Amino acid sequence: MMRAGVLEAVGLRDITCEDDGQNQAAWSTLRERYRNHMAESAPSAEDDTNGEPAGYPAGVLAAAVLATTGVTFVLVGSAALWLRGESIPVGDADVVIEPGEQNMQRARAALADMALQPHAVPQTARLAMLDIVTIMTSYGKIDCLLRRGRLDWDRLRTNADVILVAGAEVVVAASSDAWKLRRRFKDGRR
Repeated sequence: MMRAGVLEAVGLRDITCEDDGQNQAAWSTLRERYRNHMAESAPSAEDDTNGEPAGYPAGVLAAAVLATTGVTFVLVGSAALWLRGESIPVGDADVVIEPGEQNMQRARAALADMALQPHAVPQTARLAMLDIVTIMTSYGKIDCLLRRGRLDWDRLRTNADVILVAGAEVVVAASSDAWKLRRRFKDGRR
């Protein structure tokens, strides 16, 4: 659930779109979702930034925005390791989407809302069959580990913790799990 700050962190509140109508519609949808969430909740005292999203890499913010959409996922990769205190550059948000048709439908809708090119997001049935899908957003790149991550879902979710990122609750893999996946996929092993 979004509590404060996520969309301001990426400049969404004051953004203007110079692209086609599809992108304008996506921004409008995100702005409306933000307003609805803000009306429902106030900033959390647990958020050590008190609603101020200072210092988050773009990949971490991309995961935070995705977390506000109701999609169930675990953040893995460099963004997860960074949130766990590792000194590592964050290039993108690597997420393992929870298996299941309803969650896959929510993921498809959310990714299409966030994507710079919404028409490039695969339909739900195709999305569920792919190993990995990369979505470019204005927040940064999101890599969805779908079929690849499905095998690891139960272990990842069991060992994960919720970490507040600019007021959004992001489920983050344990460091050991994130490193294990990183080594396996970066090395090209399955």
